[in-house]
Amino acid sequence: MVLAAAAVLSAVAALSGCVPAPAGGAQIVVARFGNATADPVVVSVTGLRPGQDVVLTASATTLAGEWRSRALYAVPPTGIVDTASQQPITAPYVRPDAAALFWSMSGPSVSQAELERAWAEGPVRIALTAQQQGVQVATTEVQRSPLASQSVERDVSVADLTRDAAAGDAVPPATGPGLRVGTLFTPLPTLVHPRPGVLLIDGDDDAASGAFAARRIAAIGFPVLTLPAFGPEGQLPGSAALSVQTFDAARAWLSRRAGVDPDRIVVYGTGPAAPIALWFAANEPGAVYGAIAASGPTAGLCASSSGAPTLLDDGRPVPCADPSRTLADTPILPLSRIPGPLLLACGTADELLPSACDWTSAGAAARGPRAAGETLFADGSADELSAPPMLPIGLSDLPPQTAQATEDARVSFWSRVTALLEGAIGP
Repeated sequence: MVLAAAAVLSAVAALSGCVPAPAGGAQIVVARFGNATADPVVVSVTGLRPGQDVVLTASATTLAGEWRSRALYAVPPTGIVDTASQQPITAPYVRPDAAALFWSMSGPSVSQAELERAWAEGPVRIALTAQQQGVQVATTEVQRSPLASQSVERDVSVADLTRDAAAGDAVPPATGPGLRVGTLFTPLPTLVHPRPGVLLIDGDDDAASGAFAARRIAAIGFPVLTLPAFGPEGQLPGSAALSVQTFDAARAWLSRRAGVDPDRIVVYGTGPAAPIALWFAANEPGAVYGAIAASGPTAGLCASSSGAPTLLDDGRPVPCADPSRTLADTPILPLSRIPGPLLLACGTADELLPSACDWTSAGAAARGPRAAGETLFADGSADELSAPPMLPIGLSDLPPQTAQATEDARVSFWSRVTALLEGAIGP
């Protein structure tokens, strides 16, 4: 009698085009490789009803509001949707991607400070749901700890640099002793053996800004001191160029911190500060070991065609090139002088600086044979390829294919940053 009833139900299901859901029901499975917001995840759904599409959604609750993404997948006979290998039917991305539900979210229009609070400083709670035929069949929640939880940060003032200066150190230009020069990010747990220190010159105010990059570098275990590209913090943006003396004083101060190898200082320039970082690495090879620069010119350009400087040396402008000149007519920085590793990167779909990869190619040529393993040409990526991966910032306004290529570039870029810094650890 039971077998007969089962046969009837199977026949009805077959005639109606429906297949019973697998025993145990649907389940969203999230494999995590770390708990921070920038750490990778792999999302899959099991126990789904085969033959019916499934709608997967992600909703992130942050200090600055809610971000959401939505994707439609066909369910194969196995009842399993594996986002790492299966292409979506519709989604804000176009290829299989294990973590796309996380990085493809879009959210409210917020200020830069709110964006940093949401995705760099605060915890994030992400709810994942699966629906079939309008009915929610599975849900789960993922807690993501902030990037800020992986380091300790402190303000660094002019007084700090002058008080701790050793004989012969550069001294910052005369300014108020309480004026903030930058921010130090020290990794957690406390470093036992000295490691390369990163001096990050922050020229960005978007997804690739120092607030994200510095915390990401600290999270992978390296101390970072950030400096604004223009003047000490607290001045009007662009009101004063960064001075060579401030940089040198900050570099010397960083090299004396516990856990920092003074012979392995790497300078990193975000956004428009990329050429400034390269200038210091090329012109101070005895003090700067290596450099990182993405999506920026590889020449010392002025801040404007009127000749506004980006650097001052003892109050005098450091010679710079007219940014309106063609690349072919502009002297490339002597990157072959840099004694240690160099990472140059660009996106081929960079609309902010369409010539980004031309600059990168010119920089690689100036670097010489070593550039072969030090240059990332990210095919199809937009300009913000140096933002940490997994964060839904700077992507939602891009076409799906460009957004996914940019996220892929971020993964590759940060893999190379990690390899560069780990490779620079002294014996």
